[in-house]
Amino acid sequence: MLKKRVALLASLAIIVLPLTASTGELTLKAIMQELRQNFVDVSDGFLLDDFDKIAEGALAIAEHPRIPAEQVERISEELGPEMAVFKNFDVQVHELSLEMYKAATERDRDAAVAAYQSMVRACFDCHSAYRERVAAILSDTR
Repeated sequence: MLKKRVALLASLAIIVLPLTASTGELTLKAIMQELRQNFVDVSDGFLLDDFDKIAEGALAIAEHPRIPAEQVERISEELGPEMAVFKNFDVQVHELSLEMYKAATERDRDAAVAAYQSMVRACFDCHSAYRERVAAILSDTR
């Protein structure tokens, strides 16, 4: 089990390091990949009744790195007035992850699950509205 985790971490490092090498900060894509892993950790925590793992994953989601300013600028230029809605999804996920963290530290499974479900819904809604557009904006070589 430990060997598998070490191999997984090594694989993730190989994937993520090139994404940070040129700017020293994570791209939006790399941030989303980290958040995906945080979601997996939280889900595992629920499946294992491991409140510490849930809390750790929730806090990692809440404290995710900021999107690089250059990428925020490009997204903002393209989305215009929709940028406020796009940003609000991040705010929702942040607040819900903090609710989940608090509930997990208090060992309140029902509240943690409710926050998790709301957070997943906010992520799905954001992806449904913006994932393709934002990916296209950031893949453009302007």
